[in-house]
Amino acid sequence: MNKILSHTIATLIFLFAGISFCFAQKEANTWYFGNYAGIDFNSGTAVSITNGLMSAFEGCATISDKNTGAILIYTNGSVVWNSNHQVMANGTGLTGNSSSAQAAVIVPDPGNSMQYYIFTAGEYYSGGSDGYRYSIVDLSQNGGLGAVTAVKNVLLYAPACEKLAVIKNTAGTGYWIATHEWNGNNFVCFELTASGISSGVVSAIGTAYSNYNPIGCMKFSTDGSRLATILSGLDQAEVYDFDASSGLISNAINLGAVTNNLPYVYGIAFSPNGKRLYVDEENNNGLFQFDLDAGTLADIIASKTVVGNATSSAMQTMQLGPDGKLYICRNGMSGLAVVNDPDISGLGCNFTDNGFILIAASCTYGLPGFTENVLSSEPLQQVNLSSSDTNICKKFCIDFFDQSLNNPTGWQWEFPGGIPSSSMEENPDNICYDVPGTYDVTLITTNANGNDTLLLEDYITVYPTPPFPVITQDLPLLTSSPAAAYQWQFNSEDIPGATNQSFTVTQSGFYTVIIYEEHGCQNSVTEYIILSGVDDLFAESGVSVYPNPSAGVFKILSASSLNINCSIQISNTLGDVLYFKKTDGTKTLEETVDLSTEPGGIYFLHITAGDYFLNRKLMVVH
Repeated sequence: MNKILSHTIATLIFLFAGISFCFAQKEANTWYFGNYAGIDFNSGTAVSITNGLMSAFEGCATISDKNTGAILIYTNGSVVWNSNHQVMANGTGLTGNSSSAQAAVIVPDPGNSMQYYIFTAGEYYSGGSDGYRYSIVDLSQNGGLGAVTAVKNVLLYAPACEKLAVIKNTAGTGYWIATHEWNGNNFVCFELTASGISSGVVSAIGTAYSNYNPIGCMKFSTDGSRLATILSGLDQAEVYDFDASSGLISNAINLGAVTNNLPYVYGIAFSPNGKRLYVDEENNNGLFQFDLDAGTLADIIASKTVVGNATSSAMQTMQLGPDGKLYICRNGMSGLAVVNDPDISGLGCNFTDNGFILIAASCTYGLPGFTENVLSSEPLQQVNLSSSDTNICKKFCIDFFDQSLNNPTGWQWEFPGGIPSSSMEENPDNICYDVPGTYDVTLITTNANGNDTLLLEDYITVYPTPPFPVITQDLPLLTSSPAAAYQWQFNSEDIPGATNQSFTVTQSGFYTVIIYEEHGCQNSVTEYIILSGVDDLFAESGVSVYPNPSAGVFKILSASSLNINCSIQISNTLGDVLYFKKTDGTKTLEETVDLSTEPGGIYFLHITAGDYFLNRKLMVVH
């Protein structure tokens, strides 16, 4: 029997419980910023480091090895440094001015694991003429230290403001790079995939930029569903919905005046869970929190709370850290302000003015920007599997594939109801199910840190095979017992259009009806049908075929001549013609057919004489 169920790849992802704040990759684990300042998060706790050689007045970017957290590339938008803290080959002259709030962000190339894109944004006082541009770094060059390639300062959009943010697309196959035009209200989002960079997706929405509005920051929420931006010249902030599948921005809400006296808002950031929005201003040194889940727009505006003040210096860029805390730079200071619990509403967010001390370094206006997803508060995805099917018919089989993210070295699969019922292979195949029902699947993976378990309840559904159909004859009409669908065959070949419960035969031969139940499972029955009068000529001539069954040699004889020329044809169940011969009808039939070299099984004899047909089933038995 053949199964007609469509094969859909079913992938389920398990979010492993018991891990507090972590992320699947370590791309944001090492920071360099300000005047030779740095932070290392690889131990799980922020540690001040002093080996960076970058001075960045405002925006900057870093990216670390996704597995180890070791620095790979860092830049202030103009100069690029490698992992040895040397200026990278061809690593000067980028157009992302270090006086731009978000001068740069570094994004892995989805099509080449050794390449990275550096996206840059020009600064306000140049009128945006530098534009949004990108350059490509190839880490396979210079013994792994990398070089900026000839693809350098390629213009994406101009004139540009200082806002630049990145988020993964919905499919996880690439990234959206969000920008904004210098004047007007157009956001422009570019999608980077393995195929390269798409043309920009334009969303005309929100407040038009003018005056000082191009200054300040723009951020995605870590789940990619929202985008927020500063309107510095208006003392306002706006929040939008973002569609990470299309790149479209919609549903702008303006949070109104933040400080009420125009000291210029500058930094903006979402909490890890995306429910709180933080805005700071750079003169009166205040930090404001909005509750985006408060209800109506009026409720959200009314939720504004001053949750902190930096008494010593102005606050500028804010950035979530891998530890789930929100870090805020304070220009000229040797320490950062910290929001220790940014998901908590109001003063419970636990703001500390001098929350992180830098060693032998100082802050300026900027902190490194990242693809915000890598800082998500979602638990680490550990055990992940896919299968070739989840719905099958009785006696069919499924292939399973491990797709875990925890670098397993051992696997233990359990398939209750399956044959075999367990496996220690990485990707077990041909797990067969003989009994209808629903079945769990369990995968336990092992690595150096221990075991992780994924239990998928009722993951596999096995449908029963329908009973053999019954063909009722009211010649020339054949009728099958009821089913969801039908296919009639003549001599093992589908009859085009014969998909109803009944079929009218026109000649003698082997007729098969295949029935299908509602889930696509099938069964069939075959009967030999003789139409009255069709075989009379052969009966009168005494045509016989023997021995049948045989080891492959059959004799076809007639007691008298047919008085008409005829043809003899033998085919297998696939319809392949194995023997064909025309005979002289004035003589008696006396043919020997040798099928001894063919596999054992059923074959079909078809003799044609004018308008008469004779069909017989031959069985070869070795």
